[in-house]
Amino acid sequence: MRKLLPVLARLGVSLWAGAVAAVAFVVAPRVFGFLADPPRAGELMGPIFRRIDLFGVGAAVLFAVAARGSRWRFALACLLGAAAAVNAFILGPGIRGGKSELHGLSEAVWGAILLGTLVLALAGPRTPSQSQP
Repeated sequence: MRKLLPVLARLGVSLWAGAVAAVAFVVAPRVFGFLADPPRAGELMGPIFRRIDLFGVGAAVLFAVAARGSRWRFALACLLGAAAAVNAFILGPGIRGGKSELHGLSEAVWGAILLGTLVLALAGPRTPSQSQP
């Protein structure tokens, strides 16, 4: 299990980064461009954003557990997980509740999540010296 955990952690944040990028750069622009009614497009995209954020919370926890030996990796994973939770439980519901001013903040959080997940995916949860038995 000790050897499998880092692989699963890296896979999780890589999938998270890919999902954020795909939805942010491909899916959402197409949906919002196709539908002339932005609130309706938001209704369609809201559950997708929430699912990705919830997946991200889980991926961040897994990565943090695998990265316990590296303070910066652990801290970044915890920060990204918290950001995803804020998006899922505070910003997303606020936007759906009519607080459209939160939309820009939510986009900025997703941008930060994308950058952070790419850093974690490239770095991996452990340095090579930590991976030795």
